[in-house]
Amino acid sequence: GALFWAMTFYCWYKVIGYFFVPLGIYFTSLVSPAFVRTKKKGARETVIEESSGSSLLSAFAKREENAAKSVNEDVYRREHAEQVGIVVAMYAFLISAIFIFPPFFLFFAPFEWIKYLFLFYVAWYFVLDRDACEKGTRFLGWTRRLPFWRLAAGYFPVRLHKSADLDPSKNYIFGYHPHGVISVGALLTFASEATGFANAFPGIDVRLLTLSVNFFFPFTREVLMALGINSVTRSSVEKNLLRVSSSAKKVKEEGEEKEEEQQRPRGNAVVIVVGGANEAMDAHPGTAILTLAKRKGFVRLALKTGATLVPVFAFGENDIFDQVENPEGGVLRAFQKRVKSLIGITPPAFYGRSLSRGVLRRFFGKRGVLPKRQSIEVVFGKPLEIKEKPYGNDQIPEDVVDKYHKEYVNALRNLYELHRKSFHRMKRTDSFEDFASRQKKMQPIRFK
Repeated sequence: GALFWAMTFYCWYKVIGYFFVPLGIYFTSLVSPAFVRTKKKGARETVIEESSGSSLLSAFAKREENAAKSVNEDVYRREHAEQVGIVVAMYAFLISAIFIFPPFFLFFAPFEWIKYLFLFYVAWYFVLDRDACEKGTRFLGWTRRLPFWRLAAGYFPVRLHKSADLDPSKNYIFGYHPHGVISVGALLTFASEATGFANAFPGIDVRLLTLSVNFFFPFTREVLMALGINSVTRSSVEKNLLRVSSSAKKVKEEGEEKEEEQQRPRGNAVVIVVGGANEAMDAHPGTAILTLAKRKGFVRLALKTGATLVPVFAFGENDIFDQVENPEGGVLRAFQKRVKSLIGITPPAFYGRSLSRGVLRRFFGKRGVLPKRQSIEVVFGKPLEIKEKPYGNDQIPEDVVDKYHKEYVNALRNLYELHRKSFHRMKRTDSFEDFASRQKKMQPIRFK
């Protein structure tokens, strides 16, 4: 982590120059607690026997109690600093990968051969490796178990809740709702082990799917594939669901060669954030406006492959950022739709919180780009079995698609209504959120 940050600092310095140094030092101070770990001291517990009339023992007990509170406050501040540091580092990586790394390798690299190596890498993945993000390959399981994921999840926190076990002999399509501004809950639940997905659903090999445009950025695409994140295309869904872990083998039986599968595709799962970029425009705190009424492609894919549908709702996903009001028919909404039609990504006009203290807070106040520390409760519904045999390449009747789509929508609605009061009461142990008012703001689920 420290080496990555030092290299990133150097790239920013080369591209921007000396103007970046003060800002770089400031952000280094923010992320350093996440990389320079110290041993945490727990609160001291002191047992004092009651002694009536003993002012000395009473004073000693009070001092010990104050010391314990001080230690607890130090531990909390340390954990908070580590969590904020990881979130800032993640922001830094995304911004660097898009705006800093490409110009650095093209124009500011210390050696000419680095430039040509970078150009070769870009040409290679655009021409020869473009479909790698659809195959589920290059997944490195250890990347999901890196310790910083738990720090990132603890910032909110993000927690996983399941309604039923999943049979590892079947394949699954998880429908994740709502999209939110950047689907933080989906990332931390399905692309890391921060919430314990592997322990909750043993034997399920999951791939989180995202927009194909995210795999156009150099280096970022390699990180995404290492985490098991693939593109959300029809081809990607089919390939990931129909992956076989071992090849078929031939056996001889009664003098004839027959091909026998050693292992059929099973235990594979993909996660589709069904609402997509359209739903991101409706990601306002307290709302649950889902772009789902006409989204039936994931149901068709379940019928085609025989995968089981599982609705997933993340309570709090829409609460970690605020958005500028963008009503239908307004100028901002029209601009967002236009940008989406051009590049496939919606630019939400969002804001969150600033740092608790420091220079930026003095300039910009309480609003900033950091997500708010609101809990995200990711609730898995019961699996919706597809009773028909897989259609494969056969035509799927529309009435069958409509039937399962209606069942899925009803299951998701019931999941939301069953749990929304319970999970909107949950909060951070150190939070001062007004959950009574937060619940009052929660509106009934709507589909569009």
